[in-house]
Amino acid sequence: MAQSDGARSPSQAAPNDGRVFPAKAKGSRPTYFDDGGVSDAMVQIVTALAGEVWALTERISTLENILVAEDLVEDGFTERYELSSADEKQRLEDAALFAARIFRVLEEMREEIVNDESAETYLAVVDRAFSELGRKS
Repeated sequence: MAQSDGARSPSQAAPNDGRVFPAKAKGSRPTYFDDGGVSDAMVQIVTALAGEVWALTERISTLENILVAEDLVEDGFTERYELSSADEKQRLEDAALFAARIFRVLEEMREEIVNDESAETYLAVVDRAFSELGRKS
């Protein structure tokens, strides 16, 4: 199977000719909302996650193509595969826990609004959540 430089090319995810990119971009960050940066941070997080999802999508596609090319699975195998009921139950539980971790900050924000807490308290919660995410990485 010939590789091209098309949309699913693995070469697009790698630096060209061994070029090393800086760890941090120069210049100021773009501003999308006027709320002290919380919404802007969310846009940046979602954008970064979208890039990660795309990179994973490309890698999974490459692995599926390799498995088919090496006659390890038939084309379309992934689409036809059915999980066992135990695996499906576990996957649903894992997905619920994953979503709870991602949206925890929003849930805490809702609870604070219900409890009529201040914007400073909310920002402290956001800071705490981001610091916890940094420790788990």
